Amino acid sequence: MITVPFDGRVRLERCAAGRLRDAYPVAAHDLEVQAPEADAGLLRAVVDAVAQADPHCRRVVYAVPEGDLNRMAVAESAGFRYVVDVDLADAQLSLLVAEPEWVTRTDMDLDHVPGS
Repeated sequence: MITVPFDGRVRLERCAAGRLRDAYPVAAHDLEVQAPEADAGLLRAVVDAVAQADPHCRRVVYAVPEGDLNRMAVAESAGFRYVVDVDLADAQLSLLVAEPEWVTRTDMDLDHVPGS
């Protein structure tokens, strides 16, 4: 677990070691934000803190109860994007992610094979 200084309102957990480990193709540095009362400012601050603390993190994941449109809207206003709904043993969740630009950047040279 990684801790961040947000007065106990936020918990971060490596997705590979937590409840989302089997929910999607998890990368080693993916982090789940657990903050039930999060507002957009708090979520943005967490994403910024993670980027500083772990530059190898590909995804910050925020899971909300499936169909919770209000919490999804808050996350989207903080820069997260909806990805998928997942079923866990004890919950049905919608996953939203915030990814750094180096992950989402697209090489438009389709004739170029990376690494060649």
